[in-house]
Amino acid sequence: MAIRPWHAAGIILAVGFLGRAPSAAAQGIRPVPPHPPHPKATAESIAKGKALFSGTCANCHGIDGSGANGPNIQGAARALGPEGLYSTISVGVMGSGMPSFSGLGADKIWPIIDYVTSLGNHGGETIEGDPARGEKLYASNGCASCHMVNGQGSDRGPDLSSIGALRSDIFLKSELQDPGANLPVGGSSLLERTPYSNYVMYHVVLADGKEVTGMRVNEDSFTLQLQDAQGHIVSVDKIKARKIEVLPGKSFMPSYQGKLSDEQLNDLVAYLSSLEGAQ
Repeated sequence: MAIRPWHAAGIILAVGFLGRAPSAAAQGIRPVPPHPPHPKATAESIAKGKALFSGTCANCHGIDGSGANGPNIQGAARALGPEGLYSTISVGVMGSGMPSFSGLGADKIWPIIDYVTSLGNHGGETIEGDPARGEKLYASNGCASCHMVNGQGSDRGPDLSSIGALRSDIFLKSELQDPGANLPVGGSSLLERTPYSNYVMYHVVLADGKEVTGMRVNEDSFTLQLQDAQGHIVSVDKIKARKIEVLPGKSFMPSYQGKLSDEQLNDLVAYLSSLEGAQ
């Protein structure tokens, strides 16, 4: 599967910075710290790298590199090579939300690179299922009431037209089982960054005592806009509200754990995985 253009945006930025290395200091770009050459990857270094990646990188990129709050990096090793990855990790990528991890040092960065390289282009396990049956399950479970595929459906939830190119099978199945566990940060593009996670649920008691449970669609210093289960927008005055409570791990999207059999979940994942947008 080829890396989609915006998947590679952070990679392209990094390559661009490396190509302008002579003027890096003038541009305020942090130089790559001196480091030893890449040692040969081993099973032990990959295992160590996975543990380090899990604690340092997985929140943004997913444990299998398929993306979470940040972009898919499963093809990064092929695009950048070991030294390019080292530069990206140690220096970061300005304007992309990718910080510098130079403090990790070579003894930790190289194992992380070994693990990222082991992911290849697809990363983890592929789930076997029937896309045709999955498409019928998508329709019969009302998924289009919140999601859009190729212009058909609703925009209340994320557009799924290219979800198969953006997320691994394992990630998709996890989301179907626990949809509130890993909410994205930023706008429709994973390269955007805002202070707030998307699709967070709130319970609010308004000044008149009315209670509202809804998904945050906008927020500033003084107001909070929520969309309730019927799709209505409610604007909350933060100062006057009696109570504003975040509902962590909650989502309007239901969990299909126990509602669909494992075979049905696999079929639904297979359908979602087949959605790769315009080719």
